Amino acid sequence: MNISPEELKRKLDEREKGNDQFILVDVRNPNEQEISVIPGTDLLIPLPDFDFEISKLNQYKESGIEIVVYCRSGGRSTTAYGKLKRNGFSKISNLEGGILSYSDEVDSSIAKY
Repeated sequence: MNISPEELKRKLDEREKGNDQFILVDVRNPNEQEISVIPGTDLLIPLPDFDFEISKLNQYKESGIEIVVYCRSGGRSTTAYGKLKRNGFSKISNLEGGILSYSDEVDSSIAKY
């Protein structure tokens, strides 16, 4: 399932109020996260490491907490979404258009690269 930048912003605002619980996972590389990040990101799990690091997310699968993944433009997070689905995760979303769309539609202060 895809989530729009506006939907993610609403979820982040609700989580800040204590009304929504989810995990926001960046699947870009560390050097990209140094350039920009969506405020409220919980974990960085670069896609090349995803298969080895997916176990870090098992606690959320077991507790039913949604996982939202994002990357720069949506390609890598779509791959990560597929890996999560194949590993039995059901409450997962992929940010449409990645951090570029989030910057365009929600928070223009987030640097684009």
